[in-house]
Amino acid sequence: MNIDKATIIEAIKSHNELATDHYAEVMAEKIVNELDERLEKNLIEWVNNEEISDLWIGTYCVNAIMAIRGDNNFLDALLTMNLYLQDEDKGTRRIWRGRR
Repeated sequence: MNIDKATIIEAIKSHNELATDHYAEVMAEKIVNELDERLEKNLIEWVNNEEISDLWIGTYCVNAIMAIRGDNNFLDALLTMNLYLQDEDKGTRRIWRGRR
């Protein structure tokens, strides 16, 4: 991964003023250890406060997940997309949770 954990931690805290140090640390660790490399571009865009690209992989992308859910929770959408890439069925269920 071309982005370090400390940078991700700072981005998490700057995008969510309610995020605790512990939460930011746990989320950053999860991202560093588990994120599919195909999603790294979206993560870098988010960290740099840039517009998030539509990186369609299969039927979904991070922006589509946020649109389906009607929110701008990038981290949850990113981790959901990551799950979709690992297990399409589980990922699809998580994408549509509470929306059907």
